[in-house]
Amino acid sequence: MESGNNEMVPQWIQEIEQPAALVSYIYRTCQRYFAKELATYNLGWGHFAILMAVNEMDGPSQDMIARSRGFDKTMVAKSVIRLEEEGLVQRVTDAHDRRIKRLFLTEKGKTVFPELLQIGLTLNTAMFAGFGKSTSTQAIEDLRKIALNVSKL
Repeated sequence: MESGNNEMVPQWIQEIEQPAALVSYIYRTCQRYFAKELATYNLGWGHFAILMAVNEMDGPSQDMIARSRGFDKTMVAKSVIRLEEEGLVQRVTDAHDRRIKRLFLTEKGKTVFPELLQIGLTLNTAMFAGFGKSTSTQAIEDLRKIALNVSKL
């Protein structure tokens, strides 16, 4: 990107009146950030999101992750295959229902997880640079309301 374009972006952001255009710009920028930061790990944003879910939940199934995060089941399935290939997660057959495979971080996944988590934390910190605590808390509440509103579409 030419330096002239970098100077134009903040001007465009100041002029935009449509929230969907701002959300789209934020999304694309976050995707580029994750692509750059996760390339070292041979992962993308979807893999990152699934690793976060596996760490948060206690042995989730692929279906549980898809439903709880609003992800496409096919995307989750393909991502889990990549995460297994990278040695970050393992599937374990559920003791009570052999049809269900539970996902767990491997030792490698547990070792790499703090580094991956830091990538997400760095992005979140950058997003709220210059915000006070109460303003950032309100912004999160507002974004949550927006997400809930669009989830009904």
